Amino acid sequence: MRGYCDPHLRGSQILFLYVKIDLMFLFLKLCLAHMIGDFILQFDELYKLKVKRVLGHFLHVAIHYIVTMLLVFPYLQFTSMWFYVFFLCMLHYLQDRLKYRLQQNQRIMFPCFVTDQFFHFLWITGAFLLPASRLRLGVPEYPLLDTLYSHDAVTLILLLFIGVTFGYSYLAFTFRRSFIPSSRPDHGISSFEMSHGLVERGLVAGVFVFATNPLWMIAAPMVGLLRLTSPKLRDKSDFLSSFSVAALMGLLFRLWI
Repeated sequence: MRGYCDPHLRGSQILFLYVKIDLMFLFLKLCLAHMIGDFILQFDELYKLKVKRVLGHFLHVAIHYIVTMLLVFPYLQFTSMWFYVFFLCMLHYLQDRLKYRLQQNQRIMFPCFVTDQFFHFLWITGAFLLPASRLRLGVPEYPLLDTLYSHDAVTLILLLFIGVTFGYSYLAFTFRRSFIPSSRPDHGISSFEMSHGLVERGLVAGVFVFATNPLWMIAAPMVGLLRLTSPKLRDKSDFLSSFSVAALMGLLFRLWI
């Protein structure tokens, strides 16, 4: 849907439609770029390098820059977009340096993580100030790519999946490090647990987004049986929090997708 104005719509409805169709398009692409760079592509080796050397931070920001430029490629015809992406990356670098210095005290790792992510997304809202943000651009010369790029549902599904899998894993990990000192150092983020979380929360969120029969939602907790395969996964509180987050996020995104 490229946009239209129905004369029968009230002013508030027209405003909502305008925001949904135009202003949110670029903003969501920037949010997706951030989540890919900060969660999916921040692999363990890079994290350890960031702890030890400044080079790790430069590599992390370089990855962010490349991913962001790829996802806003149609908007690079505007000089302001080049400056804005550079501005985002510089702020990201400064924030990361400060966060890593502060979170050496594990008791504040969780508030550091939450505050850091809040400000990352706050800077992304600066895109609303760009004239280009009112345009819905694509890559019509490549029809298949243009369909994927221009379809809001694709972006929203990716945001949901990254959020409930990688995002939740790191959020829960920092919470445990700050408030449950007895927790394992790699609780929730070991390679096996991350892989399990991708499957478990991905399936649950998918059911609550796409299920047309309520019975699928009722049966969704059965995914917890997968946890019986490993003693590390059999914590009931872990399952309840994991399932609840995935289900609630799935229901929320169901309203948009």
